Amino acid sequence: MKTFVKISVVGVLMLVLRNAAVAQTPTPLSKLVQQSFEHFPKLKEAEQLIKAGELRVDVAKTALLPYVNANASYSYVAPTMKATLPLPEGSREIQFMPNHNVNVGVNAGYGLYDFGKTNLSIRQAQENVLSARHTLELNRHNLAYQIAQLYYTIAFLEKSKQVQQDVIQTSENVLKQISKRVQNGDALEFDVVSQQVKLKLAQNRKVDFENQIDKQKITLSYLTGTPSSEISVADLALGLNANLPTKEALTQLFNNQNKEVQLAKDRIQSAETEVAVAAKAHLPTLMLTGSAGEKNGYMPNVNQLRFNVAAGLSVTVPLYSGKRYDIQRKAALVNLEATKYNLESVNASLQKDVEMVLSDLKSNEQRLENVRIQVTQAERALALAQNRLQNGTITTVELDNAQTSIEEARLAELTYQFQWFINQLELKRLTGDEFWKN
Repeated sequence: MKTFVKISVVGVLMLVLRNAAVAQTPTPLSKLVQQSFEHFPKLKEAEQLIKAGELRVDVAKTALLPYVNANASYSYVAPTMKATLPLPEGSREIQFMPNHNVNVGVNAGYGLYDFGKTNLSIRQAQENVLSARHTLELNRHNLAYQIAQLYYTIAFLEKSKQVQQDVIQTSENVLKQISKRVQNGDALEFDVVSQQVKLKLAQNRKVDFENQIDKQKITLSYLTGTPSSEISVADLALGLNANLPTKEALTQLFNNQNKEVQLAKDRIQSAETEVAVAAKAHLPTLMLTGSAGEKNGYMPNVNQLRFNVAAGLSVTVPLYSGKRYDIQRKAALVNLEATKYNLESVNASLQKDVEMVLSDLKSNEQRLENVRIQVTQAERALALAQNRLQNGTITTVELDNAQTSIEEARLAELTYQFQWFINQLELKRLTGDEFWKN
């Protein structure tokens, strides 16, 4: 019985340890990005719009194929033309049209030439599909970088929480030392209360970090479909790339790779095709037509159904449409100009964003230099405070201030490193870098 209990306990402990190990395994960022591509409803909507656009291309191509229609008609006509002819055997009445007109047959037609109007319609539909694909790529691109920022923000907050825990540990140790000194009569109750206040402030700050982490995980869960309890990020490794590209190189990159620029160029191309379509809308269309079937109305027996065939050519020439074609052409030209201005606006906005990110990087670099000096000074101050404590020439509160200062300086250094990292991430987004494919 005891052996069974021991085995059961060991099994339970192994299961708990295994689950804990699984829970602590970091979720790769690329995996979360791919899950968001499969889960996020906005992307599914864009995929369906692409499918709808491809079907519109197929619809446009059907104009190159012949059409065949079956039709049947009946009409009653009265009076009809009749004539009485004198014959040797007596007069005879001849009817030239039946009262009951019946026509059953099949009509067919094929467009021989339309001055390229059908091909332009097909091209326009294909360009709309291309624009829809680029819209999907833009949505995926922005979503991937939104997830990356959430992912690294959680890692930063986790690391900040660790630093804050060190601050709490330091405050708790100092509080114990002050309490002992109060008992020995070397400190005042005021010192204890002051230290307790500092400790509570530090604990509340840690709670704030934990709350922010939970919120970031909830948002990440919404975007990826992964339960927030299963999301675990890797440690934040802040690699600072000092060799940043120039503004001119970045401008060249986003002109060639940025998804918003590609989409703006697609709109210009689609608008140019719309102008070409409007310019040819007034041109004629040449059709080959034919029909076969049975109908009555043929002499001498107009009531008898007879087989008939017909074939020919037809030309449709728009003569007057209330200036509709001219207005459509002018509207297409105005729309083309608007799309060109849109491209200029996108380029200007990206240029502004690049300059702002470069400015932030420069500013954060200066802040990092200053805060590193602050960390060095805080470390030196702590060493001096510890020596003075050993010599009995410093109070515990002053030592606590020195210890807290160095923890706060390290937290500030971490914050500026994270901001630098996020700035670099934003540069990758602006230049169209697809990190999840690497």
